[in-house]
Amino acid sequence: MNQSPDFDVVILGGGMTGLTLAHHIAQHNAAQPARGLKTLVLEPRESYRRDKTWCYWRQASTPFDEAITHQWSQWSVSFNGETQVCRSEHMPYVRVDSGRFYDIAQREIEVSDSVTLRLGEAATAMTAQHAGVAITSEGESCCAKKVFDTRPKPLPKDILLQHFVGWEIETDSDVFDPSTVILMDFVNTAQDIHFFYVLPFSPRHALVETTHFSKVIPADEIYTGELETYLASRFGLREWRTLHREQGVIPMPRKAPDLAARAHRQIVPLGLHSDTVKPSTGYCYPHAQQQALAQVRALFARPDANPNTNPQDHAVAARSRLNRWLDAVFIGFLEEHPERAGEIFYRLFSRVPSNALVRFLSDQARPTDVIRVMTALPMGAFIRQTFRHVVSA
Repeated sequence: MNQSPDFDVVILGGGMTGLTLAHHIAQHNAAQPARGLKTLVLEPRESYRRDKTWCYWRQASTPFDEAITHQWSQWSVSFNGETQVCRSEHMPYVRVDSGRFYDIAQREIEVSDSVTLRLGEAATAMTAQHAGVAITSEGESCCAKKVFDTRPKPLPKDILLQHFVGWEIETDSDVFDPSTVILMDFVNTAQDIHFFYVLPFSPRHALVETTHFSKVIPADEIYTGELETYLASRFGLREWRTLHREQGVIPMPRKAPDLAARAHRQIVPLGLHSDTVKPSTGYCYPHAQQQALAQVRALFARPDANPNTNPQDHAVAARSRLNRWLDAVFIGFLEEHPERAGEIFYRLFSRVPSNALVRFLSDQARPTDVIRVMTALPMGAFIRQTFRHVVSA
């Protein structure tokens, strides 16, 4: 660049991943002010509100645990008339309120004199140069030594997608069991992979989602009909109050993006459309927390804390090569055999000990956990899928 950079780090997108990065940078700057990184976050939305529900199996603390509103030690998976209830006291399934999460992140940034959050401002152009990145936004232009790009991207064509619509509802009678999350209640007659998901906050209050794994996203009225039918058939409900509505699409690519092979060394893609999300399940929150912390530690690991020095050291993958490979094989199987998805997930939850499976689904598996998962699956079909993946890779 022909001018000195305005910022050490610019984060494009102040969603969950971007705010987590900014939060950790602010904390590191406060602890090491002489080596602080001047950071800017550009976020298009004008203000934050609760817009999402993030869930995961809690295995370690995060700076955002105050945003956890509910936790469950039991969850169930149902298929073909059978239900398996799983339990873990040490790794509960928890729900994060996005509104509370945004409040916590903003509080940390507001007291920082080195991290700035600009709401209502989006990057309109970005040019990578030899020594950094030039960014044009709706408000002004700036230069940065390093950019983390967490913005949404167009959905890739011809890949499996996890798409869902959820209603948070209240009822006038006790219909939900607040002790147990309905993790997957499979629809056996579906043309694609289809299941329902229920977070029971109380006997009269729950989030109910209809979820599909497919390459085609239907019209909104399809989701509406599915939810109405499920609430009637599963819970006998004809009337309820809808408090909140959520909708999302999560890419499930066989081959996750490789940060080491990115086009520009100074620009690091992170978030839902990078390698942060676990594609075989759609879980993103714990992976984003771990990746962001590791990413910021890598930035501050240099003796001069200069993000422009040896920049390839500053792209930290969310998952290991082994976990990526296992995801690719599993997604390949789901693409070729969607009719067996319910059977496969039921086998996993009924045959693998709960703690072992939770670690596996969270990309924290021990070698023995991987073996237990592998032996619970139909070996012949997955060996064939593994061979196909190797040939096509």
